Amino acid sequence: MGVRLAMVGGAAWRIDRAYRLTMLWQTIATFAVALLAGVLAGGTGFVSAVLGGGIGVAGMWVFALVSKRRLADSGNVVRIALRAEASKVAVVVLLLWLAFATYRDMAVVAFFGAFMVSVLLSGIAFAVSGD
Repeated sequence: MGVRLAMVGGAAWRIDRAYRLTMLWQTIATFAVALLAGVLAGGTGFVSAVLGGGIGVAGMWVFALVSKRRLADSGNVVRIALRAEASKVAVVVLLLWLAFATYRDMAVVAFFGAFMVSVLLSGIAFAVSGD
């Protein structure tokens, strides 16, 4: 049990530099869009944009965690990448449904604007040199 607890607090939850940098850029872009939406649509626009961008960041976080597996061979690389992408899509779809089901005052343009920027920025994790 002690080993398992050490893994939870230790390296098992550590995310590579490329993913951390990508999530930082997504967060900065989300708040930039949220500030603009806040000016144009008020508090509702701000909250909607934060929700939309946050869903993209959450998807990237799930992708990074699922892809953090030991790679034994090239077949394993493809399998892990597909599993990570499927997990990301599942989380994003679930969070999109949850956001629309619970937040009735959604500013849809702000929400989808921040969401699209965040999702587009998630692709740069592969362009950033990793550790």
